Amino acid sequence: MPRYHYKAVDEKGVVFRGALTAFDEEDLDSRLTQKGLTLISGKKNRAGRFAGLNGSGGIKPRMLIEFYYRLSQTLELGLPIISTLDDSSMLTPYKPLRKISQEIKVALESGKTLHEAMSQFPKVFTKLDLGLIRMGEESGNLPACINDLASFLEWKEETRSAIKRATIYPSFILLVILAVIGVWIGYVLPQMAAVLTDMGITLPVMTRWVLAASLFVQINWFFIAGGIVFLILLLLLFKKSHHGGILVHKYILKFPVIGDVAANITYARISHYFATMHEAGINIKSIFEILLDNVLGNLFIEERLRLAYDGILKGQSIAESLETSGGFPPLLLGAIKNGESTGTLGASFNRLGDFFDKEVKRVVEVMVSSFEPVTILLLGGVFGIIVLSILLPLYDVIGQVGKAY
Repeated sequence: MPRYHYKAVDEKGVVFRGALTAFDEEDLDSRLTQKGLTLISGKKNRAGRFAGLNGSGGIKPRMLIEFYYRLSQTLELGLPIISTLDDSSMLTPYKPLRKISQEIKVALESGKTLHEAMSQFPKVFTKLDLGLIRMGEESGNLPACINDLASFLEWKEETRSAIKRATIYPSFILLVILAVIGVWIGYVLPQMAAVLTDMGITLPVMTRWVLAASLFVQINWFFIAGGIVFLILLLLLFKKSHHGGILVHKYILKFPVIGDVAANITYARISHYFATMHEAGINIKSIFEILLDNVLGNLFIEERLRLAYDGILKGQSIAESLETSGGFPPLLLGAIKNGESTGTLGASFNRLGDFFDKEVKRVVEVMVSSFEPVTILLLGGVFGIIVLSILLPLYDVIGQVGKAY
């Protein structure tokens, strides 16, 4: 929907200039008339639609969470959705989201549903968002569905933040290790070796090895860095292919500790996604179509889920199809089977989501705590080699001085 820069006048002859979203100049004139203004001239913005709105537009998950919470709360108060969006566009501090709220409002005024209006921005609102919004409108329970969506996105963001926080310490330690190795091997040891060589002292084998490795890196650093970048790009291209991505994610699950974290996060997403959509009234077919739309974060488990969906279409129960496809833990299969037999499938997935959330936190804590002794061993080994490569020739110097006297 284009945005017009207009020039208008009120009843007193005061000239106003501004910008407004409208379908065409006739619609622009109508909107200004409602505000008590008479259109003098209107010019369509050359950029057409708001730049970036069909992309993410810099809209972060936290912005959407606030948007959804504000929308659900105002709707629960009984306010009309158009005035709610109008208030939201004024209250939100995020400019891209203000523009999107204005466009949604204009689409609603033209007779579209909220689901249809939000569908104009597929890079901002995911299929899960749109599915829950549509079910909320059809069931007449839109405020509750939007609130559930906000809660779900908040859980997703908290999980992502917890993983990021857990990786800060290991990343910092690795950088420190690399910096220390670079300084000692790249500068300190070669300087000492030059002094000892000038004194006519034969360097020990370990020291010569370390110096040779340092010299090799200094001479060939460009080719080494280029090779590393090439391998990373090759791995990324391989991962982007369908079969390559499945294979990479399959082997990630086999890594100690890291694989447990990745698997539990994926199972937690399946559980929370399914519970949220099931409680909103979305049918099983639509739920699986959304789950299979690259939302789980692990292509191998998603492929297993795709095979299970084929079994469901053939008449199998969810538990049976998941068990046949393989790749899912017995606990998840048992809980789903119990939920299907008792008619409490949504509650079963909610409990599974809570369980896997706790497992993610527990495994992340184990990963962080186990990293400390591994770091100590790694640092000890590196500094041991460096210290020995320095002390051994110094020991020879002391021995020769002692013999001289």
